[in-house]
Amino acid sequence: MKENKTIYCYKCAGEIKNSHDLVVTNNFLLIVPYHKKCFSKELMGLSTILVGNFPINGAMSNVSTILAIIFGTILLFIRDLRYISVMLLLFLGIRFYSWFQYERHL
Repeated sequence: MKENKTIYCYKCAGEIKNSHDLVVTNNFLLIVPYHKKCFSKELMGLSTILVGNFPINGAMSNVSTILAIIFGTILLFIRDLRYISVMLLLFLGIRFYSWFQYERHL
């Protein structure tokens, strides 16, 4: 049974009704949802200093996540590079949080 959760835009507080209109990005330390229009307006405004320049739920992010899994797993077995592996796998955690918190509900 799918639980319906209403997701609201961080900027305009409007309801995001479908996944094509959802853009999840970071705002300083928070992971927040935006409408596509609101996200583009945020990037043009003064708050672009705090807002991430690329969406966490975009196609490029999916490719980056796959590469992070591959390289993170390989680097995990190299003694001197384990710290880099943890940082790459942290990116995977952020992507999973975005999906779990916002994307799966639409």
